[in-house]
Amino acid sequence: MSYTFELGDEVSIKLATAPGVFVPTHTSTLCIEAVHNQGPRPGRTLDLGCGCGVVGIAMNKLGYANGPLFASDLSPEAVDLTRTNCDAHAVNCDVRIGSLFEPWGDMRFDMIIDDVSGIAEEVAILSPWFSETIPCASGDDGTALTRAVIEAAPDHLADGGLLFIPVISLSCVDRILDSAHATFGSVEKASGQDWRLPDEMTPHLDQLDALKSDGLIDFARKFGMVMCRTDFYVCSEPKGK
Repeated sequence: MSYTFELGDEVSIKLATAPGVFVPTHTSTLCIEAVHNQGPRPGRTLDLGCGCGVVGIAMNKLGYANGPLFASDLSPEAVDLTRTNCDAHAVNCDVRIGSLFEPWGDMRFDMIIDDVSGIAEEVAILSPWFSETIPCASGDDGTALTRAVIEAAPDHLADGGLLFIPVISLSCVDRILDSAHATFGSVEKASGQDWRLPDEMTPHLDQLDALKSDGLIDFARKFGMVMCRTDFYVCSEPKGK
């Protein structure tokens, strides 16, 4: 199996995929666009929750990853696949197995790109994106992993470093942004897009409505469609440093 990522006429990357490894979605595309829109200086780059390696390899091709690409994932299969895809694209890489920042000790990076699971666990169960072999442990409101990244990131960012985070409406957006603003002096939206809820999930609208009523997720009904949203934010200037 394979997946091809394209960014206009600038980048076209064909990547191997595998069962049990998260297949890139529009979130990965928005992530890459967010970094490209920001245009950071080249530096030491960490792809956190690397999956098949699409984000990190795109960073290399676009010239933002200076030196080896650093990447990690909780899944051994994802780590193996990222190494395979990096080899195929001649990308020098250091790919490690582990949860969030655990594999990296006290290392610091100029850019950290977070693409870990970021939707409510009950939503993940209903979705086509996750399965028993591709878990989602992001909590009832979908914020647990993203907030953990935000709160730990200052200890892993070099001076002037940037953290990119996804904020998906199928989680508690306000809680993520509150955490970001509490941790960083600058939190700016770098990309965003509305998208249609997959057809596989529409039979479960009663469950989704209940989660929305509880304030755990959000979505909108427009012209007979259920619309969700993903935004990517760039965080900088950690407080207390």
